[in-house]
Amino acid sequence: MQEETMTSRRRQLKRDAKGFLDSNFSFYLLLFLPVYILGIASFFGSMAFNLNDNTAGGNWLSLLSLVSSLLAVGISFVMIDLQRGVGEFSEPVSKSFTIFNRGAYFLGSLALMIIVWIFTFLWSLLLIVPGIVKSLAYSQAIFIYRDYLDQGKKIGFLEAITLSRKMMDGHKWEYFVMGLSFIGWSLACIIVIPIIWVYPYMNQTFANFYVKLAAEGAETTDDGPTIVTSDDSGKSKSGSAPTETFYPDSKSHSDDDLHQE
Repeated sequence: MQEETMTSRRRQLKRDAKGFLDSNFSFYLLLFLPVYILGIASFFGSMAFNLNDNTAGGNWLSLLSLVSSLLAVGISFVMIDLQRGVGEFSEPVSKSFTIFNRGAYFLGSLALMIIVWIFTFLWSLLLIVPGIVKSLAYSQAIFIYRDYLDQGKKIGFLEAITLSRKMMDGHKWEYFVMGLSFIGWSLACIIVIPIIWVYPYMNQTFANFYVKLAAEGAETTDDGPTIVTSDDSGKSKSGSAPTETFYPDSKSHSDDDLHQE
């Protein structure tokens, strides 16, 4: 991908995210509210434990951090649906706990977070750079896994990681640069702009990034794209949706391909 194309795409993804946020700020505020509360609790809890030299409190802080990370994953599912046009800007508090609405979401996301962390850690033992590269390559695994679940298709954790690696082939630098583009926004949180605006803006942009790559992957799939929408009960169904989704036939991957990690 040429730099000009990568830059224009990044700007479009961020422009779409900003448009969502500007038009629906109260929705995003309530959507992320549990994450903010856990973040504040972790901050003050850390201060209290450090002052009292309570090392056991670190276990509680780790638990809070894990729950916060899982909530953020579920919120990303919501933002992906919003970008695809199959979600609505309603019931934000309920949607904050999307990760817990379905056992497979929770267990699959937790398992993939652990596996990805282990893989990234092992690569980091070689050098820092390979660890960073692999973390970028595996960054879409949870979203791919969730999309398969919504289709009623079975997919293994290693296969989801492999599909993420394939999806990110040629896009890792783009993803990395997009992350760097938010450094200025993060610094601005300290001075002017509240984090309650920047954090949703950043996460919606990365959700848009996945939707874009998924749609592009669908165009190159031999079996054609699968269209997925969600009904009010949270169950997936096939139907008309504005965005195509990346779902290569899971049987097309060889065992060797799944163990290249």
